[in-house]
Amino acid sequence: MRAKARTDPIRSILVPVDGSASSRRAVQLAAEMSRAFGAKLTLLHVAPIQELPVLMSEAEDPREDREAELVLGEQAKIARGLGVEASVVVRRGRIATQILRHVEGSKPDLVIMGTRGLTGAKSLLLGSVSRSVSRRAQSQVVLVR
Repeated sequence: MRAKARTDPIRSILVPVDGSASSRRAVQLAAEMSRAFGAKLTLLHVAPIQELPVLMSEAEDPREDREAELVLGEQAKIARGLGVEASVVVRRGRIATQILRHVEGSKPDLVIMGTRGLTGAKSLLLGSVSRSVSRRAQSQVVLVR
């Protein structure tokens, strides 16, 4: 079955970022597309929380906040270097779930994301975020290697 061709203009692009090489490539592609289409660009980073914290205070790690600021700052700098100002959003929780919730709420025309965030055993345990988002998102999704 062929996918229906998209004819609507692209006005908003969401890029979930994690600091990986494929995430940086996704930001570059999204910034170029944003500039070409005059679309709003949003960068989203999800700070994971511990699944079973011993104390509630352990669920929110200040190191995760600093990492989110660093990742988003680096990615926004890439977009600025390509002539695009991006808005940034930080969410907490399970990564794929939070990305999908953001997509549902903001309804971007396009989601562009990398495919190689986590590696090794962590990837097997958590599953593929990009696979989950591409299967379940109501927006068009472009995956970047």
